[in-house]
Amino acid sequence: MAVSDNATLTSKGQVTIPKRIREQLGLEAGTEIEFILDDDGSLRVRPKEPPMERLRAIQDQLSAHEIDIDRMRRESKAAWSSHLTEEKS
Repeated sequence: MAVSDNATLTSKGQVTIPKRIREQLGLEAGTEIEFILDDDGSLRVRPKEPPMERLRAIQDQLSAHEIDIDRMRRESKAAWSSHLTEEKS
């Protein structure tokens, strides 16, 4: 079910997220949130995921595909090693 409410932008560019929206999103004082401006001009607000949770989500997405993570690490390490060697020359 969609939840909708109104808020007013202050002169400092601040907005109070309405209580019903905060409750629906599980936002509490101190929760970091992120604003996502989509190409169509719509704005989404969501709790910011901690970095480790974002990495786990990416790992889960990658694991759904036939991707050799160890090979990617080796190739990345080799690429960086050759890059660093070129800089020293």
